Amino acid sequence: MDDNLILPQLRQDLLYQEFEVEGMKMFILYDPKEYALQPIELPIEFLPLLQMFDGKTPINTLFDELDKNIKSEQNHEPIIQLIEVLDILGYLDTVKFHAIKKDIDEYLANPVRPPVCAGNSYPKEPDVLRFELDALLNSTSPNGIRSGAKAIVVPHIDFRIGSIAHEAYSAGYQAIRETDADLFVIFGTAHYGNSDLFMFSRKDFATPFGIVKNDTEFLDDLFKVLPYKPVIDELTHRNEHSIELQLVLLQHLFADRDFKILPILTGSFFNYINENKNPGDDVKFSQFITNLKSIIEKNNKKAVFIASADLAHIGRKFDDKFDAEPELQQLEKEDKQLIEKLEGLDTDGFFSLISANGDSRKICGLSPIYTLLKIANPKKAQFLKYYQWNETETKSAVSFASLSFYNS
Repeated sequence: MDDNLILPQLRQDLLYQEFEVEGMKMFILYDPKEYALQPIELPIEFLPLLQMFDGKTPINTLFDELDKNIKSEQNHEPIIQLIEVLDILGYLDTVKFHAIKKDIDEYLANPVRPPVCAGNSYPKEPDVLRFELDALLNSTSPNGIRSGAKAIVVPHIDFRIGSIAHEAYSAGYQAIRETDADLFVIFGTAHYGNSDLFMFSRKDFATPFGIVKNDTEFLDDLFKVLPYKPVIDELTHRNEHSIELQLVLLQHLFADRDFKILPILTGSFFNYINENKNPGDDVKFSQFITNLKSIIEKNNKKAVFIASADLAHIGRKFDDKFDAEPELQQLEKEDKQLIEKLEGLDTDGFFSLISANGDSRKICGLSPIYTLLKIANPKKAQFLKYYQWNETETKSAVSFASLSFYNS
């Protein structure tokens, strides 16, 4: 790198917060406007160096300061990497940042969320998609699956893994095949953001089958009665697959009639687990449940609830220090214990089992499943399917299940 290179301008609208981890002082740099792709954590020694990112200072001046204060022994690679990372993430006032900003601004201004899974998780051509979803939904017989479910738990695993995914999805949707619901409340796992317990969108959702209308009038009514400010997080919804995969199934299954959705991404329950606290005892959580129920009743909505939720994620791909395959038998035993809690409508017991080991199995469906059962308050349950996807090439595995829940 040219020693005479001028350091780019750090954006002036950023914030930072100092913290300490195991005696090491750090700070987190973040973007309150949410243009930056993610926060970045750095040692506290780097904080004064950021002041040199002013669009005027030569990089060799920064190198001199680095050598003097951090005793880098002429190893300038960390600062070179820092510049690259700051630029990639959108913290520097560069061409790259303005491209990121333009893309985000255009997305936020669009009243419709474009599909992100079309052309990969499922075909983008409507006729091909219909053919594949026919096969998926017909992969299990409706015989033995009670219809008229008030709520279902189904996976959000990729359709492309094949028959085990198809059967799990199919079984869940067989349970609502005869519903006359006009509103589907979908609780999806938030894989790409955690700004709140419940993250809403005002956008309609596009798929190859057309536009699915978001019930924004219902959303307005809900927001009026919630005693706290709800979070609209369009960017977390933008690349999330957990809700989109359910939409193409709903559109295909109910192609002959109109319905609306309430897409809600559920945040992590990490704080509840860390504090050994039951989510249902949290005031904010219970206020959401109470008021959502109330607005559904007040608006005479015929609602069906869907939890888009996988179970465990184990193995190397998910930062475990072990291969998944030797663990699969034990994992099935643990998963079946969780499923028994759900069959028994023991929502808090379901949470407690996961919390007891600090969610070591990384149950990504914890928050949507728990929320679904608290809002639906079913009287009966039916276990439908359970499978494990053993991804041998990454020495990892994901488990998932489908269940249905009824008012009587």
